[in-house]
Amino acid sequence: MAGKRKANEAGSSNGLRGDVLRVLGVLKVATADQIQRLASPHLTYRHTLKKTAALRKEARTASHRGAANDLRRHGLAVDGGRTRGGEEVRLPTKDGLAAAAIDLDREPERWAACPRARAARAPLTA
Repeated sequence: MAGKRKANEAGSSNGLRGDVLRVLGVLKVATADQIQRLASPHLTYRHTLKKTAALRKEARTASHRGAANDLRRHGLAVDGGRTRGGEEVRLPTKDGLAAAAIDLDREPERWAACPRARAARAPLTA
């Protein structure tokens, strides 16, 4: 076996990274579970023999979490914190939005800015 992977340490494929980019390009904020359900709904019923729902979810979303981690290493996505349930939230960077625009055949200028930039500009309301 060859040495450790350099480009994609989590071992994700081009297709999985493309799925994650497309979902983040449209939604701007998503968890691995949401990405998996939108990009690969056929995997939802996979691993049904696992004993608990948590183990089933872990097995079902592992590949998309790995793809999101590889995108983070390439500077196309960032971690955006966690949900109340403890799931990690992913956000696209400007470069990630540009890559998603190519994949989705859209113009990035038509989209809003990255979620963090938009939140920083938003006025506080009572």
